[in-house]
Amino acid sequence: MGSDIKLLVTDLDGTLIGSANEFPLYADFKEHLNELRASDKTLWVACTGRTYRSFSEFFYPMQSMGILPDYIIVRHAYILVHTKAGYIPRLFWNLHIFHLIWRQKMYAHEILNHWRGMLTGAAAGVKVVEQGRGKLRLRFESEESANMAAVVLRDKLSQYKHLKVFGFLREIDVRPVPFTKGLAVSELARHLDVYSGNILAIGNGHNDISMFDSDVAGLVGCPSNSEAEVMRVVHECGGHVADKRALGGVLQILDSYKDGTVNSALPDWWVDPPKSQNNRHISHGAKHRKSVKQLRHKSVFILAGVIYVTLVVFAHFGIIPFADIILKPFIILGTWVEYLLSELYSSVR
Repeated sequence: MGSDIKLLVTDLDGTLIGSANEFPLYADFKEHLNELRASDKTLWVACTGRTYRSFSEFFYPMQSMGILPDYIIVRHAYILVHTKAGYIPRLFWNLHIFHLIWRQKMYAHEILNHWRGMLTGAAAGVKVVEQGRGKLRLRFESEESANMAAVVLRDKLSQYKHLKVFGFLREIDVRPVPFTKGLAVSELARHLDVYSGNILAIGNGHNDISMFDSDVAGLVGCPSNSEAEVMRVVHECGGHVADKRALGGVLQILDSYKDGTVNSALPDWWVDPPKSQNNRHISHGAKHRKSVKQLRHKSVFILAGVIYVTLVVFAHFGIIPFADIILKPFIILGTWVEYLLSELYSSVR
């Protein structure tokens, strides 16, 4: 017996669109979608971390075939609805989502401060290795103490869907994980009055896991090119683990729920990510954040340079006031460059 799917939610990159070789499958997907819309009045949501502009460019091949979602969720969180004039943001819905995200982050900051004080005060030799908004890393004197603390934190932080506790040797690390897709889907379903049991969510990446929560979607699936942890979550939820990649997997998932042939078995080649991977994930995350900060600093300097050059041009033509003050550093720099070039030319001769 087929499932009654009122809301179909699909990730974009790697799920709905995987490669140019899947272009022949677009017609099949359109047919499946039309059948769902006719039989169950299904609404389709494409969920992505891209901006709307990036989504439009990337999605154009499907759009050219008349395949259009009823809603899109961009930047992992914000909802746009399809109208005759194109896709329009749902302003008040998105303001509410922004508020929920902000509030959860504030609560997380407060609760982590509380538990940092509790753990450092209750156990001797506990050191704070790293602390910031929404993150906490502690080092204990023994692995046993670290494991006990990790168990306590996992229990206490279970209500915070966007926080995950990693444990490795004598350290525990609380880090934010992508959670806003699930939050956005829940908000959309609430406005559409759709029960979670009638929502099918399909994705392949870590940022899709929040959509697989039973409070968000009662029906889940993932293609064969999914992350190992994603497959594990879908398996544990009783969803369909497809043996085909990307869009081929999506079509297989839709068929499995239509025919009642859902298969949650993990493939033979699947390997559970080792605990040590958590530590590598943490290190990679720290390096990524460092590189992002460096990039931001460089961007500030570049922006300042562009602004100053623009002001110099305007000052040169007398368009803006204080032209002499603005031009003075430029003239001094030009004089020094001219001097250095003349010295270099003299040494060469």
